[in-house]
Amino acid sequence: MTRSRVRSPPGEDPNARERATGRRDQSAQARLQAADGRDAAAHARDLAALTRDAAADARNLELARHDGTDEDSSTARVVSGSEVMIVAAARRKRAARHHEQVVEHDARAAEDRHDAAADREQAAYERLHALVDRELLADALAQAANDALTGARARAAGLAELACEVDRCRRTSGGLVVAYLDVVGLKALNDNQGHAAGDALLKLVVSLVEDHLRSYDLIIRVGGDEFVCAMSNMTLPDARERFGHVAAALSAASGGAAIRCGLARLTQHESATELVARANRELIAGPHSRH
Repeated sequence: MTRSRVRSPPGEDPNARERATGRRDQSAQARLQAADGRDAAAHARDLAALTRDAAADARNLELARHDGTDEDSSTARVVSGSEVMIVAAARRKRAARHHEQVVEHDARAAEDRHDAAADREQAAYERLHALVDRELLADALAQAANDALTGARARAAGLAELACEVDRCRRTSGGLVVAYLDVVGLKALNDNQGHAAGDALLKLVVSLVEDHLRSYDLIIRVGGDEFVCAMSNMTLPDARERFGHVAAALSAASGGAAIRCGLARLTQHESATELVARANRELIAGPHSRH
């Protein structure tokens, strides 16, 4: 009889994971768009602030030119006493008008600079919130990429990383070994002792695998009781020895719990999906396979 490659945990809708992934993708896209919008708003406010500063500078320049014009006009020669009185009155009138203009120009320039400062403050606020949006998104994506129970990589994120690792190994001519693990008897343990016992066993398995692999090796939960591990620059004998140690440690720590393992080494032109499928076939063909 054949055995399915990947099973969903008991009672789990097989399509639920895909729907949840789709919702996370939509949420991530919405957050990115919000962050981009905040950055655009901040940029627009910076431009508005520059415009206001330019307006204030223009007002000051206009006032300076006006002062120069008034000063030049005051050099006209007075030829009579009556003209002195007329010129004096005109100068007083110009001085009063000039004072009013100075006050008005100063007020408008101050308003422009105040508004420019407010625009820059708002731009900084928008940028801060854009940064927070992106940080929250990064945290959410990081959480979604990990299996909530065991801490291993979740199926979608993990298999995507495996595909990247296959491409990298092929570019660098490096070796890559994939292990397909099956936790033996998980359904029976859940039925007899409850799901808490099954959850504890899964967490123990991942913890022991992490202990016997390297920190950068990839561990993916692909099903209820199935995991895929990817180990670059490792030989098949080395991988077989390491998982032998994992099995021994698991048996000693849990009173006889066991795992089964199928191993496959990356070949030329083989995709990540094909590599995982071959490791799964090795698992099925191995000793003590379930029927």
